[in-house]
Order: sequence, then structure tokens, then C-alpha cells
Amino acid sequence: MKITTEQIIYQVVGRKFIVKMLIQKLLYRFLLQKVLFYTVVVRTPSWFVQGILLLISASSTITIVGEETLRKIKEENQKVIFAFWHGDYTLLLTSLRTKKAVALVDSCFRGNYVAQLFAAFNYRVVRTSRSARSIVELLKAIKHGYSGFIAVDGPHGPPRKTRPGTIYIAQKAEALIVPLTITAHRGLILGKRWDQHIIPLPFSKITVSIGTPIEIGPDDSLETKALQVTRSLQSMDRDEKRTILAQIGPNIAQSLGILLVGDKLVILSKNTVKLVQFCPFVLTKIIRVLFGLVIVEKK
Repeated sequence: MKITTEQIIYQVVGRKFIVKMLIQKLLYRFLLQKVLFYTVVVRTPSWFVQGILLLISASSTITIVGEETLRKIKEENQKVIFAFWHGDYTLLLTSLRTKKAVALVDSCFRGNYVAQLFAAFNYRVVRTSRSARSIVELLKAIKHGYSGFIAVDGPHGPPRKTRPGTIYIAQKAEALIVPLTITAHRGLILGKRWDQHIIPLPFSKITVSIGTPIEIGPDDSLETKALQVTRSLQSMDRDEKRTILAQIGPNIAQSLGILLVGDKLVILSKNTVKLVQFCPFVLTKIIRVLFGLVIVEKK
């Protein structure tokens, strides 16, 4: 009888201990890992960055080239996917406001910050996944009237080359692909990032260019259409760089030896190269902040 009583006591105490441990573990995982960690590590920095982007947006002059394309899309209720470079998503958030927009964001840890920013600017966010769930969710949103926004060279490159996945999504959604490029005449270039990410500075002149829509047929080659999107975006980039040269002014550009080479603005004059060699850090930073240029030495 004594042994049986002790066994019952041990069982009751053991169950209570196990339940207590489970509750503590669940509370720890929920409160610390889900709530506190997410709020402190992800949301708080995102709120800070959001405030900066709102300041940049409010203080900058934004010009949209190709507004007639946007009007036509709205009037004809067309299904579209806006294709842009990964390095331009900060420019996108500060310059373009679209009702019923959905953005595809990577599921990596850094993608948490990007997702928070897009959500703060009224984008519906779809996170990528290894399964087809994210693609299905994105297709549903586009078919229900949302404009898709996809960084066609993301999430990890290669830079400025359209990946076939975007073409596949447009094909399945029966949507047009609309090339979208954005430039700022003043900004910071994060040169160590693979996408050469650009952060505009306050009081910038930001130009949003809407390209000619590209139709995707059910039997079109993904690789061929991806190349067409890449060429369209690169061509628009070159046009925008010419616009920046015009804003700088021909006299200043000539004195600095600023030229348009491919889709990049470069400095090639011997005098500028000598200055860069003399004080490379300071001059490079000043030039990049003022004009968003890439310094290339003439050999």
C-alpha cells in the first residue's frame, strides 16, 4: 500500500513537473524568440529605416516617365508584374506608390527587414519557400488584381541578369512584364554588396521609368524572354544615366571626364585618376554621394 501511494505521488509530481517544463518552454519560445526577439531585432530597426525612407520620399522630387503606360494598365485592368533590379528596391519604396501591390521577398533572415519595409509601405508580401506554396500565393494575388513586383536578379544574383523564374510566374499568371528602373541623382552606393544597392539621400531628384510592357506567351522560351527583359532594363538604365549626365551639366562632366560606358557612368580622365590616387577614399565617397558614379582608372 505504501509503495503504491509513493508511485502515485511520483506520477503526479512528475506530471506536474513535465507540464511546468512544457509551459515554460512554450512561453520562452513564444515570448522571447517570437515576440521580443522579432520586435527588438527586426521591427525596431525597420521602423527606424521606415522613418528615414519617408523623410527621403517627402523631401525628394519624384518624376515618373511613362505614366501613360500606368494609366493604360489601370484602364484596361491588365495583370502585370513590374520587373526591377534588386539593388533598386529602396529607391522603389521611396518613389512609387501603387494600390494593391504584392512583392516577392526572400525568406532569409535579412528578408525579414525587407518584408517589414514593404509591408509598411502597403505592399502585400509573399515570402519565398522551397515548395510551390509561395508561387501559388503570388499567382493568386496577381489574378485577383494585385500588381506584382519582383527583383528579377534576386535574391542572390548574378547581378542585372533576369532569372527565368519571373518569366515562369508571368506565364502562369497570364500577366505582362513591365520593366521598371529608378535612379537618384544623389545617393549612397553600397559597393560591397553584390547588387550595388543604392540608398537615395534626402532632397534627391528621383526618376522612375516605366518601360514598354513585354507579353509572355504560353509557348515562349523562358530564357529568351528573360534575355529580352534584361536588355530592356539595361537600355533604360543607359537612358537614365544620360539624364544624370544632363543634370550634372556638360561643362562639369567634361572637366571631370565623366563618360557613359555601357550602363555605368565612369570617370576616366587622367587628372581625375591622379586625384583619386592622391585621396582615393575622400574623393570616391564625395563623387558617389553626389552623382552615384563608379570610379574606374584609365590604364
